[in-house]
Amino acid sequence: MVWKNNQEPFIPIVQAVSVGSSMTSGRNQPLKMFCQTKNGISDYIVKLWNTPELGLGVHSLAREIYGALLANFFGLNTPDVALVYVETDFSLGIPDLNIRERVFQSPGLNFGSKYLLDASIFSPPVTPSKFHEAAMVFCFDMLIGNLDRNFRKPNMFDTARGLILFDHEQAFPYSRPQMWIGGFPAPWDFIKESWHENHILYTSLKGKECALEIEEFARILYGLSDDIFATIEEKIPAEWNTPDLTEISSYLANARDNAELFKRSLQEILV
Repeated sequence: MVWKNNQEPFIPIVQAVSVGSSMTSGRNQPLKMFCQTKNGISDYIVKLWNTPELGLGVHSLAREIYGALLANFFGLNTPDVALVYVETDFSLGIPDLNIRERVFQSPGLNFGSKYLLDASIFSPPVTPSKFHEAAMVFCFDMLIGNLDRNFRKPNMFDTARGLILFDHEQAFPYSRPQMWIGGFPAPWDFIKESWHENHILYTSLKGKECALEIEEFARILYGLSDDIFATIEEKIPAEWNTPDLTEISSYLANARDNAELFKRSLQEILV
């Protein structure tokens, strides 16, 4: 697998020009912002770096970029992402006092994803035409340890263009192995723990024939080079770059180096 169009991903920096509404879904209540791009004004859903609900601050936004770019490498769709620059005095013109304070606390770069007009939240079951894509999404979420794409929060759009993934701030739990007693389990062991049963796609895939998708996923995983990790890390702003990123890349490299073991665990949980 290679990057789309054989080109490295490009993350633009856009300028926040006005604030729309606060999105009530999502634990950190992202904001809809109108941003200046090189092609005019575009709508973005923005997560602010200094949001207490995020818990991990800028590292959560770094996870968002890592998750989106890694998904794209595996051939999966995400909304276009951007770095949204908020000027220091930008919040002064915001009439809503709560939103004004939140924006005031997060000057500089924040995470944005392109607002999609024609997208609806995914709801099971998986249609036959999207079975292949759904199986690839499930395998991907097992790799990134994404406990946050579940029945309560699908975090996935269902569109005519296919499934579109979003919200990866809670993925990569292995980025902080010191928080786990005894250390974090190996990738092929972690996915066999019961958390995978809560995934939004699990019941649609369990017991179905996913052999081809698992083989394809393992093949892409095997091609996940250290250069890919470096490329993704380079796209993350320096002020968001913490030691956690090294832990993510190391874990993914371990999964790659043991792709056969990881593939076997995928087969076991889906039979």
